[in-house]
Amino acid sequence: MIAFARRAGAYLGWIGVIVLAGTMPALAATDAGVKAVLVTGASSGIGRTIAEDLASNGFYVYAGARKQADIDALNALENIEAVKLDVTVQEQIDAAVLQVEAGGRGLYGLVNNAGVYIGGPAIDVPVEEFQWLMDVNVFGVYRVTQAFGPMLIEAQGRIVNIGSISGIGSGQFFSHYSVSKHAIEAYTDSLAAEMEPLGVQVSVIEPGNYDSEIGASARARMLEKNDEYARAGSPFAESFQAFLSRDWDRSKYKAPDEVADAARHALTDGAPLRRYLVVPSESEAAWTLGTMATEMVQLNQWQAYSYSREELVAMLDAVPPSDTAKAEITAMVHYFLENSATEEAHEQFWAEDLVYTSSNGTRFGKADILQGFAGSETADDDSDSLPIVYSGEDVNVQVFGTTAVVTFRLVGTPKDGSEPLEYFNSGTFLKRQGRWQAVNWQATVIPPGDGGGEG
Repeated sequence: MIAFARRAGAYLGWIGVIVLAGTMPALAATDAGVKAVLVTGASSGIGRTIAEDLASNGFYVYAGARKQADIDALNALENIEAVKLDVTVQEQIDAAVLQVEAGGRGLYGLVNNAGVYIGGPAIDVPVEEFQWLMDVNVFGVYRVTQAFGPMLIEAQGRIVNIGSISGIGSGQFFSHYSVSKHAIEAYTDSLAAEMEPLGVQVSVIEPGNYDSEIGASARARMLEKNDEYARAGSPFAESFQAFLSRDWDRSKYKAPDEVADAARHALTDGAPLRRYLVVPSESEAAWTLGTMATEMVQLNQWQAYSYSREELVAMLDAVPPSDTAKAEITAMVHYFLENSATEEAHEQFWAEDLVYTSSNGTRFGKADILQGFAGSETADDDSDSLPIVYSGEDVNVQVFGTTAVVTFRLVGTPKDGSEPLEYFNSGTFLKRQGRWQAVNWQATVIPPGDGGGEG
């Protein structure tokens, strides 16, 4: 549920409040103070960059690290509080929950970044090594998300999982790492389906090759366990040695600032994306998307209902509009809510031919809304002085080409303690000349016996 105080004014008695609780951050959280985010694996590389970026952009960051030296370094940074956190140790995760709870800020965001890499022949690398990697990259994400889930639901916050383009495609000696990152793909989709109805948005970032210490750490481990990773007599022994002889210095790659940008977008934007492909070069983008296209072709070859090229292209063309439309509408609504005291916001939001039907059956047009707005006391921004706080519940958004329908239950909670007022709201949006606007809106009072109050 997203709650916010409406501006005072004559038009507030009948104008509909549009709230997309399943696709927007909790606006009320901004009134409670700085939003807190936990970043796991924040001692170096991508995690450290994300932690510093968020801390410099208004967040209070709980930064997870395992070593005391890293903890001390993180604690020296502004707006960052280090957390001793090994994602494979449940006791440390439980202690981290208590530490965040004691901070009194709640938890708005979780960035599951902690990860490790190993590579080697799939038929040689010991099961124990694979289990170690999965324990960090998959079960670690699962443990931490499960532990902080209730706090994230309470805050109607965001979860950002750090995947990899290696979770999209793989190659020689990448099976173990790719399996773990491919698991994050499925986990993100399932988690999103479960959490979004509760107001929590879930995203996954797919970074390409950026500067980090993961390569050096992996090479050191593989050299130490060389005899285990390519056993004597293995047909892969020679090629694995060549693999280890590669240049593992990742300092030649770009700093992961673009990954931090994606994480910040996922945590702050009114329309966060499900997936963020973040690569330093066009060649890596082509490889990633080309891999997905190849997989689609392979799946289509043998199945009994194979589609023609034209049909596949039609499917591809049909996917973006729905997702893009939802994102555009969400961003537009987010802007409207943040700027509802300005005439400009109303001018952009409502279509010229708007028909608004209030709960008593009275119809209004856009001109009526703007006239009511002009006569309102918009200069009073003190939300504490307003008599009612509104919230949107049971929100549903459906997109049909250039038409979108939004429904939700509007709840007005009087500050004097009297019974809440409840209305069923529905709106229709049309996209004209590349622009979404509300053309129809209707509010219906929910009778007290059905869970609502008198309106």
